[in-house]
Amino acid sequence: MDAPQKIVVDGYNVIYADDALRKTAVKDIERSRKKLVAMLEAYLSNKDLRVTVVFDGRGGLADEEAAVPGKLQVVYSARYQTADDLIIAMVKASPNPRSHIVVTSDRAHIRPAVSEIGCAVIESKDFLERIRAKKTGKRGRGGDDEKPRGGSDDMDYWLDRFERGS
Repeated sequence: MDAPQKIVVDGYNVIYADDALRKTAVKDIERSRKKLVAMLEAYLSNKDLRVTVVFDGRGGLADEEAAVPGKLQVVYSARYQTADDLIIAMVKASPNPRSHIVVTSDRAHIRPAVSEIGCAVIESKDFLERIRAKKTGKRGRGGDDEKPRGGSDDMDYWLDRFERGS
């Protein structure tokens, strides 16, 4: 079987796309980051996916920590580097950018850069709905395998494909 598919999450973009995470972030950004990571851990519990969450840095060199070894990695950008730039660099450095989906609502910088090299992009709110729906067992599209005409904007199509490893 091929290596697990890779999801790269624009961490703060996802936090600020969600009312509850955003409210927590106003008071305690570290707690909000931990909540997002916990949501992702739950989502990954029975999936053959690898997720990297990228946050703007802590002021030094790029920093990594494994939240779930082999499945979930948290990365902080280096000083003078934005999370956006790190996400783009990570995808571009990959031998197969098409094996990635990037979760962000950034249409000005990240989306055009990663889409240009064949990477699928999912809106932050759509991804949050998806990972929450997995908890409740509710589905959005009913498992339709036909490739969407809208391309990489169809989050259900891409995540279904990546979760099945096809």
